[in-house]
Amino acid sequence: MNCIIGDMVEFDEKEKVIEKIEKRKNFLYRPLIANIDFIGILFAIKSPDFDFTNFQKMLLNANSQNIPVVLILSKIDLASQEELEEFFNKFKKIFKEAISIFPISTETKTGLSELKQYINEKSVVVSGPSGAGKSTLINTLIGEEVLTTNDVSGKTGKGRHTTIESRFFMTAPHSYLIDTPGFSTLDFPKLENKKELEKLFPEFLEFIPSCKFRDCIHVNEPNCAIKENVENGNISRERYDFYLYSLENIKFLKYT
Repeated sequence: MNCIIGDMVEFDEKEKVIEKIEKRKNFLYRPLIANIDFIGILFAIKSPDFDFTNFQKMLLNANSQNIPVVLILSKIDLASQEELEEFFNKFKKIFKEAISIFPISTETKTGLSELKQYINEKSVVVSGPSGAGKSTLINTLIGEEVLTTNDVSGKTGKGRHTTIESRFFMTAPHSYLIDTPGFSTLDFPKLENKKELEKLFPEFLEFIPSCKFRDCIHVNEPNCAIKENVENGNISRERYDFYLYSLENIKFLKYT
C-alpha cells in the first residue's frame, strides 16, 4: 500500500523511513487523501453562483466513500437577506435536514468562529469549485497568507484555478485542513451497477425495502416505494430528478 496524504504511519526517526502505514478509516480517490473526518464542500452563494448539480455530484462522491459532508456557503455578504432566505428555503426543501450549513463571509468575518469551533481537532478536506474562496478561507483560518488567491473571471463568471495540488495544514493541535484543487465540472463516482447508485442517496434507504421488486431501480417499475415517497413529499422531487440524471449519465462498470 502506497502512502498518501492523511495516512497515519510509524516513522523511524533515525533511519528517516516509514516503517508501517496504519489501516485507513476512509479515503478519497480525487483528491487522493486518507482518514478524513468530514468534507467541507465550499460553494459561494454568488460569484460564481451556487451550482446544485455539481454540489450533488460532490455528495455522491463523498457518500460513495462514507464520508460525512457539511456545506460551507461562502460570500454571503454578496447576497441580500431575501436572497439568503430564498436559498436556505430551497436547500431545505431539497435536502431536508440531512446536511449542515455554515454560512460565512471572509470579508465581514461572519460565521468563521462557528466554523473554527466545528473543525477543531478534526481532519477536514475543503473542496469546491474554482472561485468559491477556498484559499481565502484557509488563509483566514490559519491566520497567514499560505495560499495565493484569485478573482472570478469577468468574462465567464467562473473562478480561476489557484490551487493545483492538495496541501495539508495543521491549524491547531490535532486539527488539520486539506486544500484541494478547484474545478469547473466534476465527474460522477465509478459504480459497478445501477443498484449501487441508490445507496448513495441516504433519503432512499429506509424506503427501498418496501419496493415490490428487489431489482427495482425506481424508474418504470410498478409499486416502487421511492416514487411513492417522491409523490407524498418524503423525498424531494429535485433529489429524485438528480437520481434519474445520474442514472443516465454514469458509465457503470457492469451493464445491468
